[in-house]
Amino acid sequence: MAYAAYREHPGVALPAPRLATSWASPPPEGEARPPRGGPAEAGRTHAAMAPSFHVLDVTVCCADALRVRRSIAGCAEAGVVRCEPLLHAGGSHESDAPCVRLMIRLPLARYAEVLHRLVECVPSGEIGRLVSWREHLARCGLRHGH
Repeated sequence: MAYAAYREHPGVALPAPRLATSWASPPPEGEARPPRGGPAEAGRTHAAMAPSFHVLDVTVCCADALRVRRSIAGCAEAGVVRCEPLLHAGGSHESDAPCVRLMIRLPLARYAEVLHRLVECVPSGEIGRLVSWREHLARCGLRHGH
């Protein structure tokens, strides 16, 4: 299997945020002391605990795009949000076959699973940048990512 680009993106394995366990012990350096009533009184809502989504650009031959889309559809919380045909010969791609750029939305927790599915179902391609959902929206022309 030959992929033109593969990079471990910083931030893929983020440590879970920690709260100090009690008021009796000082919090770890750089962390805030928990509220007196515990996390329940910290004002956490469902929206605050929702996963943060990112977008991964992947370039594959047109003939392989359907296989990739089907494979990613089987990955929980991930999906192809955009498919752009590339009109020029793709940079480091092995063949002269027409290519498409797939933009895959995923939470960071699914990054390894998505990469595994890509490598498993397509013999070659190009794995691009991993960007935040807000940056993706801004790149698509939406001001301030809204």
